[in-house]
Order: sequence, then C-alpha cells, then structure tokens
Amino acid sequence: MTEVCLILEGTYPFVSGGVSTWIHQLINAMPDLRFSILYVSPFPNPRREYKYRIPPNVVDIQDLYLHDYRKDESRSWPWRRRRSVARLGELHAALFEGRWEAFDEMLPYFRDPRRALTFWDVFRSRETWAQLERFYERYGEEVSFLDFFWTWRSMYLPLQKTLQCPIPKARLYHTVSTGYAGIMASIAKLTEDRAMLLTEHGVYTYERLLEISQATWIYSPQRERFRIQRELTFFKRLWLGFFELIGKLTYQHADRIITLYEGNKTREILSGAPADRISIIPNGIDLDHYRDIPLKTPDAGPKKVAYIGRVVSIKDVKTFVHAARIVRDALPDVEFLVLGPDDEEPDYAQECRELARTLGVEKTVKFAGRVDMREYYPQVDLVVLTSFSEAQPYVILEANAVGIPVVATDVGACREMLEGRLPEDRSMGPSGLVTAVARPEETAAAIVKLLKDQDLWSAMSEAGRGRTMHFYNQNDLISQYLNLYEQMMR
Repeated sequence: MTEVCLILEGTYPFVSGGVSTWIHQLINAMPDLRFSILYVSPFPNPRREYKYRIPPNVVDIQDLYLHDYRKDESRSWPWRRRRSVARLGELHAALFEGRWEAFDEMLPYFRDPRRALTFWDVFRSRETWAQLERFYERYGEEVSFLDFFWTWRSMYLPLQKTLQCPIPKARLYHTVSTGYAGIMASIAKLTEDRAMLLTEHGVYTYERLLEISQATWIYSPQRERFRIQRELTFFKRLWLGFFELIGKLTYQHADRIITLYEGNKTREILSGAPADRISIIPNGIDLDHYRDIPLKTPDAGPKKVAYIGRVVSIKDVKTFVHAARIVRDALPDVEFLVLGPDDEEPDYAQECRELARTLGVEKTVKFAGRVDMREYYPQVDLVVLTSFSEAQPYVILEANAVGIPVVATDVGACREMLEGRLPEDRSMGPSGLVTAVARPEETAAAIVKLLKDQDLWSAMSEAGRGRTMHFYNQNDLISQYLNLYEQMMR
C-alpha cells in the first residue's frame, strides 16, 4: 500500500506538458510519501518511453488500456443474465437522472466475481440486444440503428474495461481529471473506503466539448457532412452527454476538488461540482531553477519570438504562423521559433509547416522540436501563446520567472497570470498582453508593440519576475498540497 495513488489519463510520465510537469514537481517535493500511478491510455504501446526521470518514491506504475479487450466467450446462467441486464438498464437510466447512488449499485455487476457479467453477457447476449433496442426507441431520434449500435459499442467497451480494472492499494486516491481517470478514482473511493481528491487543471468536459465539436472520428450521416451545422449532430451530442455524465459522477464522489483559478471554479460548478468542495491552489514554479538564467539584452542580436509547447491543434499554432507573416511586414528581421514536441499530432504539425511555406515564412518560422529551454530562454525576447483552451499554462510561469514578457490569448488563467488576480497582485502591473482567440492580427499587433517599446518591455519583465516570486512560488503552493494530503489520509 502506498500513501497516494495518482490516477492519470494521458499525461505523466509518458506525455510531456504543463500538467505532467506539475505532477513531477508534486512527487519530487514530497520524498517521504510513496506514490503509485494508475495510468490510463487507449492502447498498449511498446515504443512508449518515459518523458521524465521517475522519482524513487514512485514505487509502482499500473496500466489501464481502454481499448485492449479480449472477447471472453464465457457467459452467466440465463436467468441471472436476464435479471442482471434488466437491473443494469434501470441503474443506467437512474444515473442519467442524477441519482448518483446508482453507480455504487452498478459496481458488483462488474467487480463482484459472484455477480459480474462477462464480455459476452454485456456485448453479445440477446438480453443486452433487447435492452439496446429499448434505448434506441427512447433516445435514437431518426438515426440508423446500425450507427447507434456501433457508437454505443465504442462508447461502452472502454467503460467496461474501466469498471473492471484492479485498484492499487493506497491511503488516498488523487485524480488529475474527470473522464475515465475520474471513474477509476470514484471506484477506488467506493471499493477501498478511502478519500478521493480531484485536481482539474483544465475542465475535462469543456475540453471534450472543444474536441468533439471539431472531431472527424465521430460518425455523421452523409447528408449532414455537406451542409453547415448550426448545432452538434446526434452522435456528437451522445458522446458529449457521456462525458458530461462521468464528469458529474466524479464531482459527486470527490471529497475535495482543487482547481487553478476562478474561471475554472465557475465552469466546474456549472458542470455539476458542489461549490463547497472546491478550493483554488494555482500551480507554482521552482524559482531557483530559473534564477540563474540570463535575460537577453536589447542589443543581443535579432529579436526572437517563441511559441513554447506541444504542436497540437488545441494550441492553435497556425495563428502563431499567421501572426509571424503579419509581423514580418513591420519588422522584417524578427525570427519566430516553434519550440516543442511535434509527435502527438504529426498531421497537424505537418500542416503548420506547410502553412509556413504557403505564406512564404518558412525561413522566418523555425520548427525546432523538443529542446532544452534553459539553452533557449537567453535567446528569446518574447513568448507567445495562441491556444484555443488552457488552464494555467506553465509556459507563462517559466517565461515570467526568467523575465520574458508574454503575449497570450484570453483563455483559462492567462489574463490573471499576466495582469494579476488579487489587488496586491494587480498593483505590480501587467507582465504581458492578452489577445482574442484565433486573431492573428491582434497577436501580431501585440508582438510589434512589445518589441518596439523597450520601456514597456522592461516594465513587464520586472512585473513578471515579481509576480512569480510573490504569488507562484512552488514551495508555498506545494506545502498546501502536503497539508491537504495529510488531512485526507487521516
């Protein structure tokens, strides 16, 4: 048994990024606590590798592969199957009506060896087929039953894997999202009789809304593909409703909910989280790690503007490339750097490179891939973030700790990180400029303004260093988590 089991979906230690960096900091800052990790991912990947050096106090890593299921042909006795499938249908309907105790009643049908339904029972039996026909008659609208069936199957196969996954023994279960990880944490709370902590950096259901609204992997009838849709299609609404349900389920079972900023808290409450369980603890930064990085001087070569982060669609790197094209007309010598891994969405990364060639800025915008930022920060004059969605981006903390001003879209905590959240914080002045989402002309104007006005650049550089020192010191914020862990383990 470990002190803390971290339940993580698609992040640490196999995927780099702000959330993973925060988890790594959290574990390293508590060497006296033993951690285990339950890692949720779609498929086994023999080529995956650790993106971080695993701390010695991580004593176990267990995998849950959502789509790695084996067709078990064993089946329950018909009389038991009929009764169990019917009851599951009732409990399923109760969950959608917000009766959360139904989830506790569902678990024995997946986890109790004496009562658990098999793969065949759930996905191949006549009883389940009849239950699915009733769901279709009630919810299917005018879509094809065949399309409804395959969507249901792709939705509930990974859910069954989740419901049957073994739970590592721990004194506290800490999940860093809702989703499938949140379901696992809820199961752990109910079956192990331990406390459950939820930390949300970005609100999972909102991020799924952004993903689903643009998704091409969700089936749409042929006639709907060739006309403009004013609202989500049936199957996209079905997927979104599924993720909203498991989000609410996670909120209801969490003993405490930690989020990063006020906007997240509001969104969580609107998504079904009990307001009295939510607290705000922003991410912090190890100031000692950045204290000795030299700041670039105004006369040290051509100006360089950097995007730092994963090259993925939600980060809208294309707006950064478009802004580079606009800035070049006003400041021809400025160099633009894309610094970050490009292997998560390789097709999107290729589209960004092709866009740079199409706009004629392939020599202005350089894609450097994964780099050591301690080597690059002394070369950078300005950091730019063009994301569609963020929580509390770590890159802003890093840049401000070094003394580099930031231009960022008005998403997540970006505005309060650059302009201040509390009155004493705001009194320090802004450490960057905030722009609208997907507005390359606004991003370009902000870049030009900061690169041309050295006095403004210097004032924002000083404000950034002061803000991170007084309000985002990692040691102060991690101590709040340590106190929370100790309280909840008791």
